[in-house]
Amino acid sequence: EMAKDTIVITIEIGESDTQESVWTTDFSYDYVKINAEYRT
Repeated sequence: EMAKDTIVITIEIGESDTQESVWTTDFSYDYVKINAEYRT
């Protein structure tokens, strides 16, 4: 499941018709490594 490009999580609270979308990313190992070595 976690290897898919998109994972949908649905939470139902009460009987509201309100909807919200949140997009996020998973940082790759290389991205974190490069930025961990960055010094200001």
